[in-house]
Amino acid sequence: MAMVVLATLLVVFISLLFRVAYDTISCYWLTPRRIKKVMEKQGVRGPKPRPLTGNIMEMTSLVSKSTAKDMNHIDHDIVGRLLPHYVTWSQQYGKHISSQS
Repeated sequence: MAMVVLATLLVVFISLLFRVAYDTISCYWLTPRRIKKVMEKQGVRGPKPRPLTGNIMEMTSLVSKSTAKDMNHIDHDIVGRLLPHYVTWSQQYGKHISSQS
């Protein structure tokens, strides 16, 4: 009886371990690769992301630099201040122009 319980617990533990491993690999490796392929097929290019953190560190650095100083004047065009990575990467990689048929 005790052996059956231990064997059942072992099977449950191993299946849980495989599930966690698959979810982790899927989240941090498979899904980002799939999204990148889909975007490249659409003509969207960008910087190469790092494992686990992606481009968050670069984005954070650009945002902190752009918001470190006060604005000279009030302007409704705040993309360059709040999303400097978008402006920088658009200039570096080009804007995506969709072709409509």
